[in-house]
Amino acid sequence: MSTHRCFNRLIDDAAIFPPGNAPLATAVADHHEHRGSAHAWLVGPLLVRDRDIAELEELNHQPLQIGVIATSGPAELHEAVRRAASSRHLTVIYVEIAVPAHPELRAATIDLLGELAWAKEGPVVSIELPLPGAEVTAAWTAAVDAIGAAGHQVKLRTGGTSAEAHPGEADLATALAVLVGRRRRFKLTAGLHRAVRNTQTGTGFEQHGFLNVLVAVRALLSGASSEEASVILTERDQGVLAAIVAAWDADQMDAVREIFRGFGSCSVGEPYGELVALGLAE
Repeated sequence: MSTHRCFNRLIDDAAIFPPGNAPLATAVADHHEHRGSAHAWLVGPLLVRDRDIAELEELNHQPLQIGVIATSGPAELHEAVRRAASSRHLTVIYVEIAVPAHPELRAATIDLLGELAWAKEGPVVSIELPLPGAEVTAAWTAAVDAIGAAGHQVKLRTGGTSAEAHPGEADLATALAVLVGRRRRFKLTAGLHRAVRNTQTGTGFEQHGFLNVLVAVRALLSGASSEEASVILTERDQGVLAAIVAAWDADQMDAVREIFRGFGSCSVGEPYGELVALGLAE
């Protein structure tokens, strides 16, 4: 059984975002190389900011699938998507926007969803929520359900440029248990460019591995507790995780990817190289 099915379009190309911070022109050129390479099956759209569309139109002269990240509000995001839609070469696959800080998370989420009515028949929408911490509140669960009922998916942040931006395994496992238990689709972003849980060289940041997340989701689908998922997220043995994934059949892979839709990474080459080294890709 080929594991390509499990990793198909798993990685959205977030080259322009921290810590990569690639210039847009470089990111566009590199993305086209990825899409023309032997690992094109692994790569999703190029992620850009809403304010990048005008520059992107000037830089790009061939078909390009993009995900548009909101940097201000839903109105500006809508305008960016409309402009991209009128472009000759751009196709918007995803849009992503965070729920604004608000004391009432459920109310803020519902308000945002109302402002995104224009996206109902358009690209896939990811709504970023703050991680709930070790204790899930009714408001967080209600926000998750509202996003799912609107036909959208949840986005969670799993890393950043500070140690505090990297959630611990218990916090991430708690969120995953809610999402999987309610069959709510989600994507992750930041800090996941390595296959297995690791301590990042130079910064000392504790980073989650995308294989750990895949295996944790599968375990939760099979009835594991959030505590058991938390233990999986701490696993550092590459061989153990690779063997688990390699043993899945097509239905198991599809079930995991139906929930865990993918993640954004400023690096595509590094996770691909690790999959090859682990025997999970050619």
